[in-house]
Amino acid sequence: MKNAQANSPAISFSWCHDATAEDTLCKLYLDNVSADYISHSELQGERADAPGNWRADLPEVIRGEIRAALSHDWAHGDSTLLAVAMSGEAIVGMALVSIDTRQRASKSFAALDDLVLLPSVRGSGIGSQLVEWVASELHSHGIARLFLECGAHNLTAQKFFQGRGFKQVSVVMLRELNVVDAAVAVSTAVDDKDGDRG
Repeated sequence: MKNAQANSPAISFSWCHDATAEDTLCKLYLDNVSADYISHSELQGERADAPGNWRADLPEVIRGEIRAALSHDWAHGDSTLLAVAMSGEAIVGMALVSIDTRQRASKSFAALDDLVLLPSVRGSGIGSQLVEWVASELHSHGIARLFLECGAHNLTAQKFFQGRGFKQVSVVMLRELNVVDAAVAVSTAVDDKDGDRG
């Protein structure tokens, strides 16, 4: 009996510039991210309007982001690139990567903004390979650090990335200023009382 993998298409990774892939990439993203995926960058950008709540125009926003990334490349010093994992001719995963072009930090860096895989390839190692391919590409272009963020409730992604050498370096917190919250008033009173102790 032949090994099932022998009949599987080869997996390859590349930066994608193929405008005809736009619909496939948009569908990959929109069909495979849950509300748990939302982190602070989705809230600070155009994707989500509250924790756990995507904006109604998310399809148009994602299409615009993907379209822009498909037109970017290293040669022009563009700041957002899109990597794909291919199984034969089919896109099975994508990674949206932002490169810091301001260069104010002590070490050059990029951010892995999105990593999305088809459910059928999750657990196969393709996600790990895509992360490693992106990291290698970035390193070969002089990038020293790769950041990412995960939604607070996206525990599967947090565990996945920790297993690939990422470590937590901060905690991002949000306070809605247009909401009156009794818990905030109580917390403030306790903090003030504690502050009086010296």
